[in-house]
Amino acid sequence: MPHSSFQRANTLKAAFLACNVEPLEPAEMERYYVELSLVRKTSAIDNVSTILDFQEAGDFTTILFTGHRGCGKSTELKKIQSLW
Repeated sequence: MPHSSFQRANTLKAAFLACNVEPLEPAEMERYYVELSLVRKTSAIDNVSTILDFQEAGDFTTILFTGHRGCGKSTELKKIQSLW
């Protein structure tokens, strides 16, 4: 494994500061995206896609994505955007 220039975190605060919680960009999606639908027992992407499939032109729907910072809300939305 190549040696990294990052210093190992020794505290929870240092570990938090070392994490990048920004949404994945499309180029990063294939490398870093982790499919969690089996663990979540649901797939947000499939559910939103079903809602969008049944909508007529001009219809609007509000869908709420919630979760703690860095849990993947924006990444999931970017994944949906790339499919649509």
